[in-house]
Amino acid sequence: MIDDLLMLPFSGFNFVMKTLLKIAEEQYTDNAPIKERLLELQLKLEAEEISEEEYAIEEAEIIRELRAVEDRKRELAGAPPADQDRGLAFSAGQTKASASVTFHQDSERKF
Repeated sequence: MIDDLLMLPFSGFNFVMKTLLKIAEEQYTDNAPIKERLLELQLKLEAEEISEEEYAIEEAEIIRELRAVEDRKRELAGAPPADQDRGLAFSAGQTKASASVTFHQDSERKF
């Protein structure tokens, strides 16, 4: 019991640090603000506030940011970066008949 009382300040500090780490990871991997920027950009294009060329340049930057966030999520989950990933693979069936489907991410477009 005395050990518990002596360790209480350290336990509280540990709890606070774990909570801060969790919040930081959530913000580090939150792509909602980036998606909002993409939506705002699309609205500007539809309202003819920007040209299609400006849209394409800004859209490419936003897509790069989204990919960076996805890479951070994969890193935190222990998965390889998307450029090392072989895509989504699925196999189904018995030993005699089977099917395999693989999806790969498109390469980055240059404008």
